[in-house]
Amino acid sequence: MKIKSLTIYCSSSQKIEKKFFKMAREIAEIISKYKIKVIYGGGNLGLMGEIARTLMKLKTEVIGIIPKFLIKDEEANIKITHLKIVPNMSKRKENLFKLGDAFLILPGGTGTLEELIEVLSWKNLKLHNKPIIFFNFDNYWSPLIKQIDKITKNKFGNKNLQNKFQVIRSSKEFNKILQSWTK
Repeated sequence: MKIKSLTIYCSSSQKIEKKFFKMAREIAEIISKYKIKVIYGGGNLGLMGEIARTLMKLKTEVIGIIPKFLIKDEEANIKITHLKIVPNMSKRKENLFKLGDAFLILPGGTGTLEELIEVLSWKNLKLHNKPIIFFNFDNYWSPLIKQIDKITKNKFGNKNLQNKFQVIRSSKEFNKILQSWTK
């Protein structure tokens, strides 16, 4: 499978621990080796900003999608390849979905959670077949992954729900996936 663009969902918080910023830089460095274009929320804060800044330093194409009302709050990143300003969150999510050939879910808050549940639900409904990767850094997503297992076990969801995404725990695993995508 040839993946040319990757949508990344992640935190815009500046208050998180430094280990998360370090992880974001490592992810960006790996992506830059494969010349995969990154699509993200367009902000300059949190993991979003860290990834975008690192990728730009490494001369990797970065496209940000930000709703007009968040330009100030998320400090829209004007130092990326292209910043697209959209009218609302629905248009942001629509563009993030359409422009990515695959999805990488890094640690994040309610916005990240909403985005990942949406792309997972859509895949389950066969509205797309794009790869979804949860980076379970420091077991961040373990409670959600457990809940997905519980949904399946109790027959509230598709018995194949766990097969709709891949869980990784290290940058090394992510690197192997990118190698397979760019062959």
